[in-house]
Amino acid sequence: MESQEGDIIEVFGWKSKTAMEQAHSNPKVQEMWIEYSKVCEYVPIGAIKESENLFSEFTPINIPK
Repeated sequence: MESQEGDIIEVFGWKSKTAMEQAHSNPKVQEMWIEYSKVCEYVPIGAIKESENLFSEFTPINIPK
């Protein structure tokens, strides 16, 4: 999704709390996160202006496969 200010937002969830905790010690996940951090920022959703609204509106983005 894209915010009004042009921020691209990816939303995902964890399979379980255990999976989330294990990711922080998984070398492959850590490597992937390092690569991601070269091109994006990790910010809390509260930092995005639209999150102030009860029903946040974002523009869908179509990414070709």
